[in-house]
Amino acid sequence: MVVAQSAGDTSNSGPELVAGKEVTHWSGLPLWGEKEALEHGFELPVPLGVSGNVYSDKQIFNIPELTLGGQGGGLLDVGSLVRVTHVKTQQTAWTSRFDAWVFPFLDLYAIAGYVDGHADIRLQPAMLPILRPLGPKFNIRLDYEGPTVGLGGTLAAGFKPVKDRPTIVFGLADLNFTKTFLDFSPLVASLDMVDVMVFSVRLGVRERILQDSPFGDVYGSLWGGAMYQGVQEVMTGRLGILDLNFRANVEAVNPWNTIVGGRLEIGKDIYLTVEVGIGDRDSLMFEATFRF
Repeated sequence: MVVAQSAGDTSNSGPELVAGKEVTHWSGLPLWGEKEALEHGFELPVPLGVSGNVYSDKQIFNIPELTLGGQGGGLLDVGSLVRVTHVKTQQTAWTSRFDAWVFPFLDLYAIAGYVDGHADIRLQPAMLPILRPLGPKFNIRLDYEGPTVGLGGTLAAGFKPVKDRPTIVFGLADLNFTKTFLDFSPLVASLDMVDVMVFSVRLGVRERILQDSPFGDVYGSLWGGAMYQGVQEVMTGRLGILDLNFRANVEAVNPWNTIVGGRLEIGKDIYLTVEVGIGDRDSLMFEATFRF
């Protein structure tokens, strides 16, 4: 339901050779492998970066099991009384990210931000399946917001199909975990933290599109891939308006979607990224990064 995500770092710009001598970064990063990468003709990204990210998505979830109970009492399955036919969420997350390339092939990062969205919940009284198309349906809109934090890492690999050309074919595998502290007031008085795991893979091409500009060389990257969002399967909390505890099993209709994106690198320091997701989860992401 809630996710803060990044496209990973597709660049390969970084340390230089001046008069045959390697110029290393003041941070001492990467910890290992810089010399070997340079010997194979690769430039590494400037090791440290800060990013601002805006991510929006729409997704449908199922709640196959919902239980309710009073304070201090047990929880009862209400599936025999009411069915939650589906939950459709729409949200936007604003996040900042700090990352560091600790090795030429490994970028580690931390995420912090804020999520704002709403869920449209469709309810229907329980009845025989043959009668469900004729039965009444009720819609509830649930607004939510809250801070989110997370940690993640990106594994990167690439090769030059033509040795003397700047073209690079690259692959990325990204994994991050976030915790979001949601406020559903006034309907939901309390909710446990929502945990989300996001795994994505990307395959793309990076090419120099402008050389010796006033800002340095300009590179462009295009990629395609797939993303998996694993939302916490069990959510618990309290319905403030009814003073009832609840427990809900939540599952995405399809946790996977297809992603397509691109990045513009202006010199070695400024990156602009856009990525769209299509399928059962529609998403759009913009990111601006400054490396230092």
